[in-house]
Amino acid sequence: MNVSVHCSTGGTNIGAEKKALYKGCQVVVGTPGRVLDMLTKGFMKTEALKIFCLDEADEVLGRGF
Repeated sequence: MNVSVHCSTGGTNIGAEKKALYKGCQVVVGTPGRVLDMLTKGFMKTEALKIFCLDEADEVLGRGF
């Protein structure tokens, strides 16, 4: 079974990231800031989202993210 994984982090090419997300990914791993950026710009869709895992949520929420 093939699983498409995409890493979404700051400092990477947004055009390439947009293309990868448009093609569809089963797993996206990313920094909270870049994931939020991709969501707000509409590049990452959440309609089929079944599980969302945010690592270090206490740090992110403590900073008012």
